[in-house]
Amino acid sequence: MELWLAASLFFGGAFSYAIIAKLVYIGQGYNFVKKITDDVIMLLISTSQDVAFIKSLKYDTMKEMEIQDEQLELIKKIDEASFNAWKDMTYIKMVEVYPKQYVSILNQYDWSKVTQSVDKLYK
Repeated sequence: MELWLAASLFFGGAFSYAIIAKLVYIGQGYNFVKKITDDVIMLLISTSQDVAFIKSLKYDTMKEMEIQDEQLELIKKIDEASFNAWKDMTYIKMVEVYPKQYVSILNQYDWSKVTQSVDKLYK
């Protein structure tokens, strides 16, 4: 009888360890992916800041070169359209390559606020 008790305790402990280890692994993976997502969003915002700075330099230089206002407005419209296309494609690509088991993390972000902050930096 003692052998059965020892065996059941051993296998019960091994089973409990496997369950607890799996839960810890899932939790650590979730935290890792969440942190990476935060970092990617910060990188996108930083990139938008750099693009906005370069764009302002470009427009200042064009004004100094006395480019016609119609041409400047056309270039601004083209730049805005290309930036919006870049922003949309970046989000689509991020969703495509995101780990499927952690896709619920993406739903936690208010993407309209993220894109609004990016748009404010760009304008």
